[in-house]
Amino acid sequence: MAWFRTKRSASPSDSDVLARLPPVTEPSKTAQFEEFARQHRPADEHWTHTQVFSYPELLRDRYDSPLYVGVTGRPAILLCLSGQMRRDLDGLDELIRRKGADLFLQGHRLGRYGMVRAVLQLPEYDLIFETPLTLAHGDVQEFVSAGYRNEAIELHVAHVNGSRSLRFVCQAARIRSVVDAVLEAVHGLQHPTTPAEQAAPTAELEAEFPTISDGLSGRTRIRLTVTDSAEDVVTVQTRN
Repeated sequence: MAWFRTKRSASPSDSDVLARLPPVTEPSKTAQFEEFARQHRPADEHWTHTQVFSYPELLRDRYDSPLYVGVTGRPAILLCLSGQMRRDLDGLDELIRRKGADLFLQGHRLGRYGMVRAVLQLPEYDLIFETPLTLAHGDVQEFVSAGYRNEAIELHVAHVNGSRSLRFVCQAARIRSVVDAVLEAVHGLQHPTTPAEQAAPTAELEAEFPTISDGLSGRTRIRLTVTDSAEDVVTVQTRN
């Protein structure tokens, strides 16, 4: 896990991907945690505020729908499976460690808006999940930029009927070329922030790809190969 914690100066490619991202209009969870810390500390003093939480806490009642975050520079996909998708997690740990998983990222021009279609495919029949993402959201930006920088992604899988979770660090093969293609596809477009703004472009995506597996290709695939176990908690330190 040290590769997430090692501070590195930004490379030209890091700076380049950040420059191609639009302004954030929906604060990330990292920014929200930092704002919470500042609201409860004096503005004119030096202090350090530490918050520790588990990834399942971020999901709350979100089932069968991956959440993409990059809290403290750790790009992570969080997923809680319902009983309808799978009875439990038995056997899934071994399957993912042996076969890995696939993440597909595609940039789409939808009228004046640009959106990212993310599809996560786990190595078991029917465990495939589609999520429309907007680069106006801070969580998505942190996920994309941290994944690009680290060339690795964490995958956390929980189940509604149990306290156990699966936690992996995965090498993300070809993530830089895929992200480059995504950003090129949506260059110069606006990015929807509110649910109302996202409704029309999301519906257009659903019409274009009626089945989740539609439109997937090797050019948009990021192969996730397990290299290590991930920590199930994240620590956010805010300093003034």
